[in-house]
Amino acid sequence: MKHIWFGVLLVAAWPGGSIHADGPRPAATAPRADDPRLRVELFAAAPDIVQPIAIDFDARGRLLVIESHTHFRPPDYDGPQHDRVRILEDSDGDGRADRFTTFFEGTDATMDIATRPDGSVYLATRREILRLRDSDGDGTADQQQRIMFLDTKGDYPHNGLSGLAFDSRGDLYFGMGENLGASYRLTGADGTTIADEGEGGNVFWCTADGRNLRRIATGFWNPFGLCRDVFGRMFAVDNDPDAMPPCRMVHVVEGGDYGFQFRYGRSGRHPFQAWNGELPGTLPMVCGTGEAPCEVLSYESDGLPSEYLGNLLVTAWADHRVERYQLAERGASYKSERQPFLQGGNDFHPVGLAVAPDGSLFVSDWVLSEYKLHRHGAIWHIRSAEPGKRERTSDPRRALESSHRPLRETAARNLARTDAGRDVLRAQLASPSERVRAACLTALIDAGDRSTDLRAIVRDDPVTALRMMAVRALAARGQDAREFLDARQPAPVRLEAMASLDQPADLPGLLPLLTDPDPFLRSAAVHQLARSPSLLTLMPAEYQADPRGRIGLLLALRGSDPSDAAGRVAGFLADSDEDVQFLAAKWIADQKLAAHRPFLVRALEDRRLNSRMYWAYATALARVDDREVSEAKLAEHFMDQLADEQTPPALRAMALELAPVTHPRLTPELLGRLLHSDDAAIRLEAARALCEHPGAGRIDILRRAARDTELDAAVRGQAILGIAEHSPPFDDELLQFAEGGDATLRDESLRALIGNRLDPAQRARLERLAEREPDAAPLVARVLGKPFRGERPAPRDIDAWLERLEGACDPAAGRRIFFHPKLSACSRCHRCEGRGRDVGPDLSGIGRTERRHIVESILQPSNLVAPHYQTWLIEMSDGTVHTGMLVRTELDEYTYLDTKGELFKVNTRDVRDSRPLPASIMPDGLADPLTDQELRDLVTYLASRR
Repeated sequence: MKHIWFGVLLVAAWPGGSIHADGPRPAATAPRADDPRLRVELFAAAPDIVQPIAIDFDARGRLLVIESHTHFRPPDYDGPQHDRVRILEDSDGDGRADRFTTFFEGTDATMDIATRPDGSVYLATRREILRLRDSDGDGTADQQQRIMFLDTKGDYPHNGLSGLAFDSRGDLYFGMGENLGASYRLTGADGTTIADEGEGGNVFWCTADGRNLRRIATGFWNPFGLCRDVFGRMFAVDNDPDAMPPCRMVHVVEGGDYGFQFRYGRSGRHPFQAWNGELPGTLPMVCGTGEAPCEVLSYESDGLPSEYLGNLLVTAWADHRVERYQLAERGASYKSERQPFLQGGNDFHPVGLAVAPDGSLFVSDWVLSEYKLHRHGAIWHIRSAEPGKRERTSDPRRALESSHRPLRETAARNLARTDAGRDVLRAQLASPSERVRAACLTALIDAGDRSTDLRAIVRDDPVTALRMMAVRALAARGQDAREFLDARQPAPVRLEAMASLDQPADLPGLLPLLTDPDPFLRSAAVHQLARSPSLLTLMPAEYQADPRGRIGLLLALRGSDPSDAAGRVAGFLADSDEDVQFLAAKWIADQKLAAHRPFLVRALEDRRLNSRMYWAYATALARVDDREVSEAKLAEHFMDQLADEQTPPALRAMALELAPVTHPRLTPELLGRLLHSDDAAIRLEAARALCEHPGAGRIDILRRAARDTELDAAVRGQAILGIAEHSPPFDDELLQFAEGGDATLRDESLRALIGNRLDPAQRARLERLAEREPDAAPLVARVLGKPFRGERPAPRDIDAWLERLEGACDPAAGRRIFFHPKLSACSRCHRCEGRGRDVGPDLSGIGRTERRHIVESILQPSNLVAPHYQTWLIEMSDGTVHTGMLVRTELDEYTYLDTKGELFKVNTRDVRDSRPLPASIMPDGLADPLTDQELRDLVTYLASRR
């Protein structure tokens, strides 16, 4: 099935949809169209169609539906033994399917279906792609050809083969999921094989009959849906790793790396992984999508209002909606934002999309959020409310003008078969319609026409996408397209022109793109250099002087895999730029280059290492030694480094930062001893770890540390932070710290006293403190329940807030505020510097964004909520109501985070209903508990995290 296939235990994928107890179940509930010009009507439902997945229309205009009967099949399920493809027809024209027949039956874990222009039907299962034909026209497939086979021990239903799409010639693109990192051999009909393991999901291409298999792009989680638009651009929707939301739409380009590698853990948080182009050499997404996207479709017809033309439609299974995206150019790629389209209730789980011959849209609906087979299902029909029949002419010249893509493109292909027809197509290249021009140009290129002046199209056509098509054709023919690398050309045109460069004379045009700010241009330059390794030896010194040029050279060498490429790693490891060193370590890890093990051992002894490089070298060493690089296994390595007193102190402190506080070897007693280390960094990190440690006895250790005058104020302040939630018994002790004259201890003690019930004498001591030390007055006022903030700008007046937050600040204090349980409690949701929770995004690198964005995120947390961070209102069967954000799932047990940052669990069998809320789980008013100085310190701390 093609919806949330991205976790063995449904991890972080099913946001509280309506799950019904055993017994009567509701009928399918119609989704709501946001556009009043659209109508949504039921076309078919259970028991006539159950568990529908992917859909498509065949050459005769009949709807084909994959009906699943093998997906987590219950023991008492009495349906067919295998999946089947059903034909649904409306024979009497009343808008409802009334004829149901079986086109094909016999596959298991069937994922996708697509009809080729010649009428053959392609079917993707987890392990194979079949080409089916109905040669005698009786409505049943009687010819079957396997064109692709996946040989692997991986057997989870949803992370194998899927995502079928055809190019203009009818050859096949398809996706493959991350396969849980298992090794595999993918073999085409001609014996061409690609074998790998642990690299993540991929997009492949082969001919229509399964020959000439090649990998197009890598670095996906599970690219369940692929589509090609009228300009030949390829897009995919990709489900997200457990901890790297949101799901994403990506622009798929030849040689693209989209950042995910399963070998570095399924969570997606390892520094060697990226989800939005964070790592050099990886590509960013077009945009985030709703949870569990199953299909993407480029709408090109006339059955919906005209502004939908060219939009990408996406089924978001877990968010109960069909989403709409309109592309806008962003450099060599694209960006988009979700537009309203179709929203359903809890019993709407859309999977497949298909455009009907009349231009209307059909959507398959799994209905329930139960993972196992449940005997429910529906097919919905979305059409224009305006009556009228769309013209479908058989005259190819008139059909060229049709808004219905299949008709227009079929007419163009037919005309391209004759000289006279090609004359017609060339004449239509002057059509005012860019879609007519695209269809004609595509047909001429595919027919091998050499009379069309492609260079004139690149120079003169006002539409960038058409100019791209012409350059792409020049490159495919092996013709010189260097002239279109000129910086005055649009970035998408330059992207296509690079494919024609493979000679030494081409280097002057190619090398500058290694340092271009556009990641797609850099990626294409690297890909072209990797295809022509002889060019790498000619790289001039001036480009190697630029770190970005050296990164490009490293990536190209890694991709070219010449026999001596591994020997070049040593030079990159010694580079002066940290990003170059980091990617060199990743190269060693990716390819297990054992010859570099001595270097890694020495590097891990360097006390000047920062945590990023420490993690990189530790991972590379583990890979070279054939050890797992999961978080648990790396944690053992960090603990070994911490336990070894011969390890340089700076590296022990780093290991302590990276080791999880729940590790059984990281006891409170050990941390207590480390509080008295000779190294200041170890002392502070031990105090930070104790603040998060779940073990008994940590409070006594922290109290003793707070009283220990031989410890530095930073450690004692951190210790006070650690007892803040348990502070009422220690009020007099905290007051003594506050009165002791040290500003760090004073401020932390006053924060720890927030909310405590003080007697009159204690309150009087605070009043006197405020009089003596004006800097402490706002903190004292807060403890006493008095106004402490003054008049503040409105949350939306970011400019005024930025001005207000100017001035002296202390990022060390800001770090303590970030983790303070009585203030905004950021760490209850977010990690930073190795501490906190993995619920919201890790903020260790948030300083790469603008200071304005940081302030806006604090003041307006609901302004932009990624789909994965959706807040849900959950109504239980006993009438209780909860509000929370889904954190993880394990079978029927869902874990949520509430608005106070506390985790709670519900069993889905006890959920009566759940619905999304527009607000972020981060509450409004996050700045309200903070003084201006605290907010200033917090923002400065976050801005320093780069």
